[in-house]
Amino acid sequence: MAVVDYFITGPHESGKALLRDALGRQGFAVEAQLPNGGWTVGRGSKAKTFWLGAFAGKNAQRLTFTVAFFEHDGNLVARLERESGSGMMAGAVGVARSNDIFEQTVGAVGQELHSAGVLAGSNRA
Repeated sequence: MAVVDYFITGPHESGKALLRDALGRQGFAVEAQLPNGGWTVGRGSKAKTFWLGAFAGKNAQRLTFTVAFFEHDGNLVARLERESGSGMMAGAVGVARSNDIFEQTVGAVGQELHSAGVLAGSNRA
């Protein structure tokens, strides 16, 4: 399991909107609102990943991450999490690709939050 916490300053709803937009620019969309207020975000095609496996390619491989929200010292904490074995439907190549995409996404989202002036810090758990 890979986990990154982003500590976001400012109004919480604005921070969530910035995070949603940053994930969207990485190809992810909020697919489900979780009972705890978090999200399931995903990208790619289940069908292509099922039928083509690793040959589905980087952009078509089905991936999902979860986003949980907390509050710490008045700041919004957004936790982006990738489950162990994520990408398994595309075999060993898919798992490795999932790791790479998670790392790229973490970096890009952190950079966008920093550029917007709202990132107070981040932490890998």
